[in-house]
Amino acid sequence: MSQKKQFSVKFKMFQHDEVIIFASIMAQSRFFLTSFILLLSGWVAVGLGLNYSASNWIHHFCNHTIDNFFIHFSWLAEWLLIVLAILTGFYFNPKRGLVFGIGLGIQSIFVAFVKTWFNAPRPIEAKFFPLRHIQNLEIHHWQSFPSGHTAVAFFCMGLFAISIKNLQNSTAWGITCALFAAGIGYSRIYLGQHFLFDVCAGGTIAVLFLQLSYQYSKKLGYDV
Repeated sequence: MSQKKQFSVKFKMFQHDEVIIFASIMAQSRFFLTSFILLLSGWVAVGLGLNYSASNWIHHFCNHTIDNFFIHFSWLAEWLLIVLAILTGFYFNPKRGLVFGIGLGIQSIFVAFVKTWFNAPRPIEAKFFPLRHIQNLEIHHWQSFPSGHTAVAFFCMGLFAISIKNLQNSTAWGITCALFAAGIGYSRIYLGQHFLFDVCAGGTIAVLFLQLSYQYSKKLGYDV
């Protein structure tokens, strides 16, 4: 192969690698930016004293069909999202997948500790708070703060945004992942398991642990 052709092949390979890296950065940055906007909006609402009002407003749009949908949708953040996210991380980058898997484990331990430490009452324990009865749903009474499901959702969807290199729709992919995670948080309020405050806390914790895991993987050279 001539020197000119070798240079052309190397240049095309370089271009391809650069596009992949750029797409990955765009996806994860859009995820973090969208998550920041959503969580900030939630915190502003909490700061304005809308923690309970948000639950009341959400419960105005309830029916049996939506109940069943959110019961199953919320269940995704228990095991399925965790397994799929970790497998995806390992598939695209085993070393980085290991770092994120450890990060998720540490996050889960931290959330469990905070839940136990505060042992905050859930909506059903707030006697002044009108709570709907939803069939086939076990309502928890304590350890409301923070929302574990929301924390898992934001971490796992962030891992999807970082790992899956969608070359053509990286921006849309990052935003979609953030909105999906926020949807899990919404479902926890809808089902009467958490307040807005709990959901915002869970999402914020996840974004922080996700960013720490991402930065640590970059420091180790596992970011590509």
